[in-house]
Amino acid sequence: MKRLLIVVEGDTEKEFIDKVLSPYLYSKGLLSVECFKIKHTKGGLTKYQHLKTDLINCVYENNVLVSTLIDFYALPKDFPKYDDALKIANKGERLSFLEKSIIEDVENEKGSSFPNLLPYIQLHEFEALVFSSIDSIRALYSEYDAKFNEIEQVIATYPNPEDINDSPQTAPSKRLKNNQLIRGYNKVNDGIMIIEETGIDVVLAKCPRFRKWVETLIEKVKE
Repeated sequence: MKRLLIVVEGDTEKEFIDKVLSPYLYSKGLLSVECFKIKHTKGGLTKYQHLKTDLINCVYENNVLVSTLIDFYALPKDFPKYDDALKIANKGERLSFLEKSIIEDVENEKGSSFPNLLPYIQLHEFEALVFSSIDSIRALYSEYDAKFNEIEQVIATYPNPEDINDSPQTAPSKRLKNNQLIRGYNKVNDGIMIIEETGIDVVLAKCPRFRKWVETLIEKVKE
């Protein structure tokens, strides 16, 4: 069985891996799950090269599956085939194209095949997972702190939380922060707390692209 190593964008994603996803993966039989923030910036994705450097350093490790947890929202435009990806209307297909382009870019530069590289880009951003359950938000906040009706309206508007759009005004994180939907929202503390209250099984049920990634991680680690 392989070790799983996930390169993440920032503190929120690392907390999520450590507190929520890792315990779930261990319950499914995985033996080793590690993650670290992009090293050059100590968190935050400003250039593709920073992520690429970390991936190249990881894929040569023995008996490891290397993945990522980064946001599509505000993705740097220097990602390989970024402009070509924007021509793909379906957002899920667009991200699959970008993920494949990362693999191709790394393999072309190193002149080698890396079947142990499985990049993942979250549609549209990590905070989409927070919208998986209004019940968990109601359990944690008062009507003074959270605009329950507006949150329910957002959830009802989209087929699933991952489809909540990515404009600078209406991306999931922008809806939550700046007192728009949850007063004083902090993405690390509040975001993780809401997801923990929701439960990973509900998140997986509501977010199909995220669920596919998790299922693929489990399958490939056990190969």
